[in-house]
Amino acid sequence: VANHLPAPQENRIIKKFSPHPYFDFDVPRNITTRVGQTAFINCRVEQMGDKSVSWIRKRDLHILSAGTAVYTSDERFQVIRSDKAENWTLQIKFAQQRDSGIYECQVNTEPKMSMAFRLNVVEAKAIILGPTDLYVKMGSVVTLTCIISQGPHDLGTIYWYRGSNLVQPIELHPNDPSLAYPHRISVELKWTEALTSRLKILDAKLSDSGNYTCLPTSAEGTSVMVHVINGEHPAAMQRGCATTANKDQHRCVQLLTVTMLMVVMLTLVWHRTDLNTTVRPRAMGFQSPRPTPRAFAGCKVIADRPAGTSSSPCA
Repeated sequence: VANHLPAPQENRIIKKFSPHPYFDFDVPRNITTRVGQTAFINCRVEQMGDKSVSWIRKRDLHILSAGTAVYTSDERFQVIRSDKAENWTLQIKFAQQRDSGIYECQVNTEPKMSMAFRLNVVEAKAIILGPTDLYVKMGSVVTLTCIISQGPHDLGTIYWYRGSNLVQPIELHPNDPSLAYPHRISVELKWTEALTSRLKILDAKLSDSGNYTCLPTSAEGTSVMVHVINGEHPAAMQRGCATTANKDQHRCVQLLTVTMLMVVMLTLVWHRTDLNTTVRPRAMGFQSPRPTPRAFAGCKVIADRPAGTSSSPCA
């Protein structure tokens, strides 16, 4: 009984005719909870008689409880027993990822009976693809994609909020002629390898600006700021260098190139001005060289004439 999952009919037969304790297999055995929440692992044993139930942590074979007595210093663990003594629930408060693993519900029969349960403690967090500040032109399409990827378990659903208001797709009357056109605001939810919610706003208006929050029922939410602008905006261009399409990236590269060329030209002009300022004082400090003695026609130049000789330049 402990080692295989009986068919519903077989399980009913066991419940009706077995004189010994047996497990009720109609309980969840793969439990998933979020970090910080309280985890409940429910073990149900029929025909207990004078037997008792113990909880064993499989990874270190630690006996967590025997009956309702708890044998761990971790006060987060507690055993809850129902009035009919059929349900023995292991409770783990403020569950952490280290609490994930196999837990065994064991009955002290001879030989012992045990049934394993798997606990998954996940730290699920939503992610909105793209920048945290999104700039779009008025009249364009706004698409926000929120993803949660945390294993093959139920992640519930995802809600969208603008500010504190729930975003709801516009529901039109079946006879409304505008049904031929897509709804201006729509939400698409699908599950593949991850839980994905896509919020789409057609023909964006200035009033669509605001803080949009993706809030899952089983994970931490996340937000993005949407700015609907009327025409070009400098902040949008600056942020677009890192987040928008290739056309905007090319524009930013051109702007950056022109800016660098202007910086180089200004640097060259500054160096030239500095050089002229430095050379001019030095030129003013130069003295004119002494004139080279000239030879007159029919005369011989004598550089040094002894004292008392004629001062005539010609001999």
